[in-house]
Amino acid sequence: MEARTISFAKNNKEPKLAFEDVDASELYPCVMFYSSNPGEKVELHDLQMRGIPHDLLPGDPLCSPYPTVLLEAAIQLIRRLYHIDNWTVHINKYMQARLELIGPIVNGGANEKLNTSQNEQFTNVIEAKAPAVSKLSESQLMALCCKVWPVLAVIGGVDSGLRAGGQCRHKSSGRTATLLGSLKAGSTCAKLQWEETEVSIR
Repeated sequence: MEARTISFAKNNKEPKLAFEDVDASELYPCVMFYSSNPGEKVELHDLQMRGIPHDLLPGDPLCSPYPTVLLEAAIQLIRRLYHIDNWTVHINKYMQARLELIGPIVNGGANEKLNTSQNEQFTNVIEAKAPAVSKLSESQLMALCCKVWPVLAVIGGVDSGLRAGGQCRHKSSGRTATLLGSLKAGSTCAKLQWEETEVSIR
């Protein structure tokens, strides 16, 4: 009843969720049966009270899948730490060191020094072409994904769409809320926590 949901079941089968966010202060069990005898009584056995579900689903495919939810949560944590003075220098140093690995990884780890003039070096840089992704070896791609891609994910993010734990905005009222997740897989409804304390979860 606290979950404000209504589920239906036949005989001893597991109840299936049918309605969510029922706008009622109290809910009561309901039994439906076919009978031609008026006044026939029905007994309820093994009545169980079910509380609020604690394990909400991420809501994919309409929302981001579970791995993306965890990844975006880690990114948001790093970005918040970045705004703390004690963390800023360390994060900058680490990210810069990882970004500087792009050249050595793509070029096969060779750091050759050319004994040419500055003009010849400039010409070599202009004429040089970065290798296509298809030409990189498996070890190069693995190194880029493990060492460089996480830094790029922190800078640009991975998925800016709807995700559990992310912010969303109601078009009509303009209110913002945190997306908590959905009760069942494939559901088009989701649980929200509104920023206003007087607004209930819908």
